[in-house]
Amino acid sequence: MLLTTRCRTIAIVFWLCAFVTIPIWTRTDQAGYDIVFYHNAITSLRAGHDPYLDAIQRQQTFHQTLAQHPDAYPPCSYVYSPITLPLLRLIGLLPEGLAYTLYWLILVAGVFAVLWVTTSAREQTERTFITLVAPLAAFCPGLLAHDTILSGNVAFILYALILLGAAYGWRHGIWRWCYLAIFIASCFKPPLLTLLAIPLFSSRRPWLPVGATAALGLGVFAIQSRLLPTLFLHFLQAVQLQFTYNHDFGSSPAGIFSDLLVHYGRSYMPASVVFYMLYAAVIVGLLFHLSRQYLAGRLTLQQWMPVLLIGAILLNPRIMEYDAAPLAIPMALVAWRFFTRHGVTARAVITYLGAFLLANLIAVNLHDAWKPTECLLLTTIFSTGVWSLLQQAEAAIPLARIDRTEALEEPNPDQDLVPA
Repeated sequence: MLLTTRCRTIAIVFWLCAFVTIPIWTRTDQAGYDIVFYHNAITSLRAGHDPYLDAIQRQQTFHQTLAQHPDAYPPCSYVYSPITLPLLRLIGLLPEGLAYTLYWLILVAGVFAVLWVTTSAREQTERTFITLVAPLAAFCPGLLAHDTILSGNVAFILYALILLGAAYGWRHGIWRWCYLAIFIASCFKPPLLTLLAIPLFSSRRPWLPVGATAALGLGVFAIQSRLLPTLFLHFLQAVQLQFTYNHDFGSSPAGIFSDLLVHYGRSYMPASVVFYMLYAAVIVGLLFHLSRQYLAGRLTLQQWMPVLLIGAILLNPRIMEYDAAPLAIPMALVAWRFFTRHGVTARAVITYLGAFLLANLIAVNLHDAWKPTECLLLTTIFSTGVWSLLQQAEAAIPLARIDRTEALEEPNPDQDLVPA
C-alpha cells in the first residue's frame, strides 16, 4: 500500500510537470498552430474562396519574401481533401469562440481516450509502471519530448475514434465501429487506412470487411477528382507544395529515406515508394505470423496489443508527431518488458531510464534530430517487441500440448455410472 501511495504521488507530480510545461511550450511555439490552418480554410470558405488556392498563394508569397523573415515558421496549407470542406462550412456557422472551445474540449477528450485504451495493455504486474509513465502520453509522443498536443491537430480525435472502436472489437468481437472510424479518418488522412491492420490481425476471417473499408476509403478519395475536379486539383497542388517547400516527410523509414534523397539533391520518387513497399511487406508478414499465435491463444491481448499498434502505425508512409502520440504507452510497455525480461532489477530500471533520457537529449539538442531519432526508436522497439512475442509464443506451444494431453488423460467422472 505504501509503495502504491508513493507511486500515485509521483505520478501526480509528473502530471503537474506536464501541465506546467504548457506555458513553456507556448513561449516557443504558438498553441494551436495546426488550428490556424483550419481557421484560415474556414475564413476562405466564408469569403467564397477556394481554401486551397488561398493557402497556395500564402505559401508562395512567404517563400518569395523569405529573405525578409529567414527565421519565421513557414505557413502550411489546408491539406485535407475536398470532402471535408462541408464540415468546415458547418463549423464556420458557429460563433468563433464557441467553435474554438468545443474543438479543444473534444481534442482533450480524445487524448484521454487514447490514454485509456493504450494503458489497458498493461499486465497485472505493470500497474505501478503504468501509473508512473502515463504522463508520457501528454508530452512525450513516441517517447520523445514534443508539444504535439498543443498543435491542436485533428489526428488526436481520429485516433481516439479508431482506438475506441478497436477496444470495443477486442472486448466484444464486433469490429464495425472500428471500420467506420477508420473510414471517417481516411476522409481526412487517407494513409490512416493502414490502421485496418488492427482489425485485420485481431479477428478471424476479417478479409471481406477490411477489403470493403479499404475500397470505400480509396474510392471516396478517387471519386473526388470527378465530382470536384477543380478543388481536387488545387488540393493535390497544395499537398505537393507541402513537400516541395517544407520537406516534411515524417518519421517513418520511408520519410527519413525521402528526406535523405532530397538532402542530396535526388528525387524521392519512386525510390521511396519501392523502399516503403519492401519494409511494409516485412511488417505485414511479421504481424500476420504473430496474429496467428494470438488467435491460437499463445499470446494474450495485453502482449499483442502494443506490438500490433506500433506495427500498424509503422505502415503509415508518413508518420508525424501526432501519429506517434498514441504510441507513447505501447512503446513504453514494449521497451519496459524487454529491459525487465529477466526481472525488475535496479540495473534494468536504470538502463531503461538511461535509454529514454539519452534519446531525448539527442532529439532535443541536435538540429533536425527529432525525426530520425523517432524513426530509430519506432523500428528498434517494434523489432524487440516482435522478438519477445516470438519467444513467448514458442514457450506457450509445449504448455498447450501439456494441457491437451492432461485433458485427454483426465478420467471420466461419470465412468462408474455406466453399467457393465
